Amino acid sequence: MPARGRAPAPPLSIWGRLRLVAAVAVMLPLAALVALQAGGISDEWRLGVGLAAVAGVLLAVVAWRISSQVGAYVDELERSRTDFRLALARLGNALESSDDRRALLEIVLESTQAVLDADAAVFYADAGTHLVAKAARGASEVLEARIPHGVGAAGSVAASGRPARWPPAEPAPTAPEPSASTALAVPLYAGGHLFGVLALYGRARPFSPEDLEVITEFARQAQTSIDRTFLHEEARRLSITDGLTGLWNRRHLDLRCSEELDRAARFGEEFALVMCDLDDFSDINNRYGHQVGDAVLVEVSNRLASSTRQVDLVARYGGEEFLLLLPRTDRSGALEVAEKVHAAVCSRPFSTDAGPLAVTVSLGVASHPADGTTVAALVAAADAALYRAKRAGKNQIRVAETPEREAPA
Repeated sequence: MPARGRAPAPPLSIWGRLRLVAAVAVMLPLAALVALQAGGISDEWRLGVGLAAVAGVLLAVVAWRISSQVGAYVDELERSRTDFRLALARLGNALESSDDRRALLEIVLESTQAVLDADAAVFYADAGTHLVAKAARGASEVLEARIPHGVGAAGSVAASGRPARWPPAEPAPTAPEPSASTALAVPLYAGGHLFGVLALYGRARPFSPEDLEVITEFARQAQTSIDRTFLHEEARRLSITDGLTGLWNRRHLDLRCSEELDRAARFGEEFALVMCDLDDFSDINNRYGHQVGDAVLVEVSNRLASSTRQVDLVARYGGEEFLLLLPRTDRSGALEVAEKVHAAVCSRPFSTDAGPLAVTVSLGVASHPADGTTVAALVAAADAALYRAKRAGKNQIRVAETPEREAPA
């Protein structure tokens, strides 16, 4: 049988080679001393042997000091790698357990700043043509600052879509970015589109290519979690909005009405409901088709939204019915809103594939607490007022009738 080969010995590391040199250097003066003690060396060689012994001692000292320094550096590097792996693991666990995008960004900023020992960490949200500083550690003065794409360190990363560090890249950080002689930044993506830029600024030594790899890995972790938050938000949005018009649906309306009722009970505030129903909407569907009818509903929703305040809630109640929730609004204020909405819907025709269509709407107004102290009672009061408007000839507004305001029989 052929002899089994011997596995080659692994090559020595730089640290091992230095220690070997140190050991050999120590052996040289020892060998020289042994030779001198044993005799047999001529006088002309004694000086050379002595010098060799001194040189060996010096070489041993230098080699030992270098090997110690290299060893300390290797130990520090290994600790740094271990800290990075632990920080990355903690980051991954934290990101996996949170669906709060703001909290995720705070975790990323804190982790990257700590691992890379940076003076400041900033997250810039992308706004199309510029960045806006939305979160910061060590640089709170930059919050809400705007940086055009292509300007400064963060702006150049947003424009190129590639990670970079300064130096050597240009341009360097530019106000309103934090002032720093060294920086690095990476783009963050969500859903395949630029979501923002993560940037670190300043420390005692320049950032290295390895540091850029570290922040890029952190960014990769963050992007996965940010994508998940968008999916979570989209699922939640779809569960509380109307698929056709984009308005809030009955589920969200009921929740907000209950919240407004609780607020009214605690602080004695008034609020009102306005029920809206398109007149003869079935005729539009029957005559022109449901696609034209859907287009009318979408345009009605746009006109309702543009005719109300930002704090008001506009919901599709069902079919061609819409309900407006008006916080901190009394009966007279609600009537004003109803008149404004009526004018917005009826003042000009609707542009459709079947040509311009004139659409009218009937509205019913109810207010808390005069017309009801529960959500169901208020909705019923607004609905009753709406149908009084329908019976009176449509295309008009009616206010809910409480017993003290009812007309005599």
